[in-house]
Amino acid sequence: MRFNHRRRQGGQALVELAISVPVLLWLLLGSFDATVMVSDKVIAGYATRQGARLAAEIGGLETNPGVTTAQVDQDIVRNVLAVAIAMTGVLNKATDLYDQYDGAGNNQNGYPFGINLREQIPPNETSIGVRLVWSYHPPTGFATFTISLNEYTVLRAAPVLA
Repeated sequence: MRFNHRRRQGGQALVELAISVPVLLWLLLGSFDATVMVSDKVIAGYATRQGARLAAEIGGLETNPGVTTAQVDQDIVRNVLAVAIAMTGVLNKATDLYDQYDGAGNNQNGYPFGINLREQIPPNETSIGVRLVWSYHPPTGFATFTISLNEYTVLRAAPVLA
């Protein structure tokens, strides 16, 4: 009789293991995907801060006379993308430079503005924003979803003093 009782307990342990392994695997892969997403969000924030710092320093005519808006914006976008390349499982959708507010205080988010409008002389400095729009795809392939996220940073334009 005793042998029969142990055999039933062994079967019970096998059933418990069969139930718990998928749950533990789901938790492990889900936590890994969440960790990668948080890491990518931190990198995206750093990329926008880096772009906004560069935009604040070289984004106006006071600092860069004789250049076009496209040349300055291209340098800023390259700087953002150089940092954002470290993001995994990400598709960058857009990188925008914008004036946060117009003179009346209306939000201008997403509308690019020319280099001639970027004032760098205090006390009338222009706020320059950099926005990175990206979508996250979990790297494990365990969960098949896509999340669209964006990060933005706004700084005051300030020339580099030599």
